[in-house]
Amino acid sequence: MDKLGLAGLLSLSLCILAVPASPTRAADDVGFYGSVITSGIARKATRALKNGSYAEAQSEYRKLLGKDDDFYFGFYEASRNLKQWDQATLALEQLFDKRPDLKNEMSLEYGECLFKLNRFAEAEPQLKLALAKVEEPSILPGKLRTLYAKSDPPEAPPETGRVIAFQPRVETPTPIRVPLSAAAVNEDSEESLSVLNAFMKSESIVVAEFKSFEHEGLVTFNNPPTAVYKVTEILKGPPLNKVLPVRYEFSRKISSDVKPADWKWDPAMMPKPGSKWIIFIPNSVPIAGKFETFHGAYGRQEFNEENLDEVHRIRQEHQGQSR
Repeated sequence: MDKLGLAGLLSLSLCILAVPASPTRAADDVGFYGSVITSGIARKATRALKNGSYAEAQSEYRKLLGKDDDFYFGFYEASRNLKQWDQATLALEQLFDKRPDLKNEMSLEYGECLFKLNRFAEAEPQLKLALAKVEEPSILPGKLRTLYAKSDPPEAPPETGRVIAFQPRVETPTPIRVPLSAAAVNEDSEESLSVLNAFMKSESIVVAEFKSFEHEGLVTFNNPPTAVYKVTEILKGPPLNKVLPVRYEFSRKISSDVKPADWKWDPAMMPKPGSKWIIFIPNSVPIAGKFETFHGAYGRQEFNEENLDEVHRIRQEHQGQSR
């Protein structure tokens, strides 16, 4: 190549170098994670998470699990917002395998996941631990801010010859909702009596119309009659016979429900014939020809729009998780 040609090439090169750098991130940017591919997926996942596109974020973070601890927090947060508690639990348990020290730090988040999955015996100690340190802030918001800053840092401004200190963008993650307290998983507490608990612990839930009652011998507080219902709709569980005999408990089966001193059996205590009820049945197999209800009297809820809507809401939230 002659001198003129070299001079032209050099001139062109200098012109290219003189053009200010584009604020768009370079395609071969390896980012914080030392890999073009990993950083690209992390950026896409994080932007989806920040924008509320949780299904997309979950799908992208799933590709990154095992590459860095950061990604478990993103996968957990996306799964939690999708109410996919099995996936949120998976993220935490895989994270704890790598970082056992974080299990104590995230007892609130882990306890909530276990509770939502009906793993009550495992959830209770985690929620109690969280209650014991309720004044301590959750580490999750900080972990998410770190994830955001590392995966999707601000784009570099045009080159001006000045050194600009990197200032990570502070993002506000999705607020962390406080889960039910440890008392909610204590079977002997008032707080355990909830439609959520009734739903999760019942194999069958039906709408049924009260027809009549029958009993053998003397009816007492602890020897209740049998209520006969007609099933009109199945909300959860296997098909049942239309005729539904139920042990009609007067107690909610917790220690605070003791027999009142002035309690006396009266047929007027029974429902009005033709009235409708939502019946929560923990075991779809009758005992001595009668079905037991969740926490006795609590397992019979009046059929009305509010109660029915609550059951449908919980059913949608826990699709694929209920028994």
